[in-house]
Amino acid sequence: MAAHKNLLLRVDVRPAGRLCYCKHNKRHAIKKGEIRLVVKDSGPASGERGYCERCAHEMLDDAEARLQSLRRLLGG
Repeated sequence: MAAHKNLLLRVDVRPAGRLCYCKHNKRHAIKKGEIRLVVKDSGPASGERGYCERCAHEMLDDAEARLQSLRRLLGG
């Protein structure tokens, strides 16, 4: 049986290589070595956006709620 399609292809968690700022809230600094959520852009301009741990947890909570909603709609 074939493996299922991965719905989270463009998301990763890894440490920041240098000081950067959260793409959701520019006041949230992410220091070198701190973990961040990285979302890769789709399309030919393949950049990426990094999010601080706090904003990432909020984004993941929202995504989890959306997945739960989809699961309910599918009757599971």
